[in-house]
Amino acid sequence: MNYDLRQNHIVTNNNPTIQQWLSKTLTNHSSVKGYLEPVIQMINPNWQSHGFLAKVIEKRIENEWVFSLVLQPQKKWPSFKAGQYIELQVEINGVRYTRIFSISSSPSYYLDSGLIELTIRRQAHGKVTPWLSTDLSKNSTVRISRAQGDFVLPKYLSNETSHPLLFIAGGSGITPFRSFLHELADQNTHQDVHLIYYNQSSEPLFAEEWQQLAEQIPNLKINLIDTSIVGQINTEQLSKLCPDYINRLAYICGPHGLITSSRDILIDLNVNDSNIRHELFGPKPITELSRQLDGEITFTRSGTQASYTADQNKTLLELAEANDTNPISGCRMGVCHQCKCHKQQGVIYNTLTESYSDTGAEDIQLCISVAVGDVSLDL
Repeated sequence: MNYDLRQNHIVTNNNPTIQQWLSKTLTNHSSVKGYLEPVIQMINPNWQSHGFLAKVIEKRIENEWVFSLVLQPQKKWPSFKAGQYIELQVEINGVRYTRIFSISSSPSYYLDSGLIELTIRRQAHGKVTPWLSTDLSKNSTVRISRAQGDFVLPKYLSNETSHPLLFIAGGSGITPFRSFLHELADQNTHQDVHLIYYNQSSEPLFAEEWQQLAEQIPNLKINLIDTSIVGQINTEQLSKLCPDYINRLAYICGPHGLITSSRDILIDLNVNDSNIRHELFGPKPITELSRQLDGEITFTRSGTQASYTADQNKTLLELAEANDTNPISGCRMGVCHQCKCHKQQGVIYNTLTESYSDTGAEDIQLCISVAVGDVSLDL
């Protein structure tokens, strides 16, 4: 699976290998290992047919809400491109959970040390991130995926390496940019880079690193913006901070509001949309458009129903979890597709594509779907 950030859609490989085709034909599974997994797990419950093991080397507190995990992937784990993310799987009270996190360290750091870092914001009402911050212990083992994503430096996408860059980050959305900048510093680059980092504190994440990076990258300019004092991004502010924005390739990462505002501002300033790349850091909020009708959610396989009111602001995943249907989920932001479910009937609103379904049967992603009236799900 490959996430195309400029077009905001998932690109899948529709050309299976001969091995995949043969396995699918014989076992109805994409791999023989996947087919044998339930049998092997009767002997070794921790064995899985996919992913890589990684050892927790250190857990570092960054601030009150953010911490970093230093992981040592097993040797056969392939490297990554600066800006990519991985799926992290842990087991909590006998249940496996998968979440997606950007790698905040550089590929050069991994090649030198064999380590990667994930910088994670603890969600106040979350199930996984609070557990990671308090219960995941040093020397324990987690499972990680290959690195994924196309939110990467231009050199990985084309032969163009000297294009001036504009990085706009918000909150914990700074993590891929930390990877970018450390990689550029490790390569002794003279690339022209301008970072504008918005946060709600006078002490931004990695505060001690920004001056050091500015000294290592001669053409790096950094603006640290405390939004509690100066407010959110706006046209006048961006034009003043980065007057040559029109000549730069823009990267945006952070909450949905920052991405939307920044992109709209750049387009209004005549920046070509093809020169704007973004990555959503966290779930997309439910908007007024998606909250129009009350209804009943029917979970046909479990034989239960749940009433839904338009002012609840809950996705179908949240409603399913609240009604003990135990749906599989992963990233909770529409990337990993682990929460895919068959909608039997009813209309849903997709918060990622901002579009409505028809009333017929189709596969949907629970984490980015909101019921519009009565909906039946195969759960």
